[in-house]
Amino acid sequence: MTFLSPRERQTLAAVCLTLAPSLRPGPDDAPQLFAANAADLKVAAVIEDLFADLLDDGLRRDLRWWLTLLDNGLVNWLTSGRGGRFADLPQADREAVLRTWAESRVPAARKAFHGVKRLALFVFYSRQPDPAAPNPTWAAFNYHGPDRDPPPTVAADPIQPLAITGPTTLSADVLVIGSGAGGGVVAGELAAAGHDVLVIEKGAHYRDSEFHGREYDSTQALFERSGVLTTRDLSMQVLAGSVLGGGTTINWSASLRPPQSLLHEWAHDHGFGGALSSDYARSVEAVFERTCVNAEASAVNPQNCALSDGCAALGYDVSTIPRNVDGCTDCSFCNFGCAAGTKQSTLKTYLRDAVDHGARIVVRGHVERVLIERGQAVGAAVTVTDAAGAAHAVTVRARIVVVAAGALHTPALLLRSGLANANIGANLHLHPTTLTYGIFAQPIRGWDGVPMSRMSSEFVDLDGAGYGVRLETAPIHPGLAGLMLRWTDAHTHRATMGQLERIANVIAIVRDRHGGRIRIDGRGQPVLDYRLHPYDADHLRRGMIEALRVHHAAGAVEVSSGHYHPLIYHRGNGRWPSFESFLAAVADAPLHPNTFTLSSAHQMASCRIGGDTALGALDPTGQSYEIRNLYVADASALPTATGVNPMMTIMGTAHYIAQQIKAAL
Repeated sequence: MTFLSPRERQTLAAVCLTLAPSLRPGPDDAPQLFAANAADLKVAAVIEDLFADLLDDGLRRDLRWWLTLLDNGLVNWLTSGRGGRFADLPQADREAVLRTWAESRVPAARKAFHGVKRLALFVFYSRQPDPAAPNPTWAAFNYHGPDRDPPPTVAADPIQPLAITGPTTLSADVLVIGSGAGGGVVAGELAAAGHDVLVIEKGAHYRDSEFHGREYDSTQALFERSGVLTTRDLSMQVLAGSVLGGGTTINWSASLRPPQSLLHEWAHDHGFGGALSSDYARSVEAVFERTCVNAEASAVNPQNCALSDGCAALGYDVSTIPRNVDGCTDCSFCNFGCAAGTKQSTLKTYLRDAVDHGARIVVRGHVERVLIERGQAVGAAVTVTDAAGAAHAVTVRARIVVVAAGALHTPALLLRSGLANANIGANLHLHPTTLTYGIFAQPIRGWDGVPMSRMSSEFVDLDGAGYGVRLETAPIHPGLAGLMLRWTDAHTHRATMGQLERIANVIAIVRDRHGGRIRIDGRGQPVLDYRLHPYDADHLRRGMIEALRVHHAAGAVEVSSGHYHPLIYHRGNGRWPSFESFLAAVADAPLHPNTFTLSSAHQMASCRIGGDTALGALDPTGQSYEIRNLYVADASALPTATGVNPMMTIMGTAHYIAQQIKAAL
C-alpha cells in the first residue's frame, strides 16, 4: 500500500540512502559492510509499507510533514545552512541536515528523525531479500543468522486451531481472549477443571519447525505491529508478542518470583489482600512447577559473563536467572520462537493442557467488543481472518468472559465495549529500559547462546520503597543493533556496526513508580501515552551510570551510554581526564524524549486490581467492578510494575484468578 506522493517517496529514499549509503571503507573497515546501501535492500519501500499498514493516520501525517519540509530548500538553509532540496544535496550536506533534526531542541523534530532512522537501520541490517541468502552486511561481523533445518520427523502438533471459513456462532462455558502468560494459564486451568473453554488469539499459530529465526521476518510475524510499536511520541520502542502463546513464545525465558515486598505493597496499598494468601503462594508454586523453571539451564555466554565479571569486580550483587526451559539447546534465537520446542511457554504447557481437556482455539481473531446484556458479559463479537486473508464475523456466547489480551489490548477492548472505570487504561507501567554498550578486545557475539542468564539486583531499592533499577543483558541481533546504536553520520555508524561482534550490552530496567495511559484511536486501537517521569528518570540515569561502571570493570576498551549525542569513553584516548569525569558528563546529560535509547518489553497494570473502584478496575478476584462475569487475568491486572521480569508473576496471578473463576462456576 502506498500513500506518499512521488516527490515524497523520492525524499524518503534520499533519507534512507543518507542513513545507509555505499561508502569507501577505511583501512580497518570491512569492504562488504561498506558496499551495501539502503537502495539495494529497498529500505524506503519497506518503510512506506510499514507506515501504511501498521501505523496510525497521525504518524503518517507526521511523516509526510517531515518529508515536505526536507524537500524545501529554504527550510534546509534556515535550519542547517545547507540550501536546496534534500534529495539534490551531496551526502555530507544531507548528513548535516539530518543531524540538525536529530539534535534539535524541538521534540517534534527529534521525533520525526528518529522515527525514520530506527526503522531504516533495523530494515537495512536485518532484512534478507532472499530468505536463503544472508543480509549483505552480516559477514563483516560474523553473524551467520539461523542455521535451522527442520527435524527429520515432525511429531503431530496437538494444537490444531479451529478452521473458520464463514460467519458462525460459537458457544462455551468460558471464553478466554488471549493466550499468553495470563490467558494460556486460565484456559489450561479451567479446561482441566471440566469446563468448556474457547480461546481467541489475535495472532497466528506456528509449529516449532516454523520458527525459522530470521530477525526481520520473525519480527514481522511474531511481534505486536510487526515490531514497530512505540509510545505516541516515538520515544520508546515497545516489544510485545502477537502470536499464539503471546509473550511466552518470544521472550527470553527469565523466570523470576514476585518479590515478597511487592506482594506486601499490593495487599496493603492497593487492597489486593489475596496476594499475601496461601492460595496465591500455591498458585505461584504451581506455575513454576508446570513450566519447569530451573537455573541449571542458564549457561553463561560471553555477554552475560562480562556482566557477571564486572559486577564481581565492583562488589555488586550478581545472580543466575532461572529459566522456563526443559532440554534447552542454546540455539541463540529463542526470542524468535523456540524451534527445538524446549521453551516451556504456554504453547508447551497450559494451552496443551487446555486442548488435552477439550478446549478449542481460534487464531487470527480480533475481538471487536465484549457482548454485555443486563450488566453481565455474555460473549464477544469477533472478526476472524482465515489463512487466505478473508475476514469472517464470529459471535461467541459464553457464561464467563476472561479478557487476557495483554496490558495494551485489554484496556482497549474494555474501552471499546463501553466500560468506564477510571482505572481502565490508566496506570500503564512499562519498565522503561535503556541500553549501554562496551566494546571488548575479544569476540562477544551478543546474539549467541542463552540470551539472559545473569543479573544484578544491587540497585533495585534506590528509594527505600522498592523502586530502583535492575541490570541485565539483552540479545542483540543486527537489526536491533542498527535500531539502537546512535547515528551521527553514515561512516561512524557503519564503523561502529562493524565492531558488533565485540560489543556487549548491559540494560538498565527501571521499576517505574509513575505510569502512563492507554487510549484508543479512531479505529479503537491502543495508543500508548507515556512520558518518563523525572522520579523514574533519576533511577534510569543511575542505572545507566552503574551499567557503564560494569562494562569498564569487565575490561571494555570503549564504553558508551545510550545517548544519541555521543558520550563515549575510550581507554587512553585523553578526551576525558578520568573515567569518573566521563560518568559525571553522563549524569549531566538530559533525558528528554528521543535523545537517548529507551525501550520496553514489559507492559503492566493498565486495568489493575484494587480494593475498591477508586483503586482499581477489578475486584480482588479479578472480576470487573462494572460487569458481572467479566474477568481480567493478564499483566494489565497487576496493581503496579513488578520490578522483576514479570512473566511468572503474571502466570501466578492468572492461576490465582482461575481458582476464583472455578469457584464462581
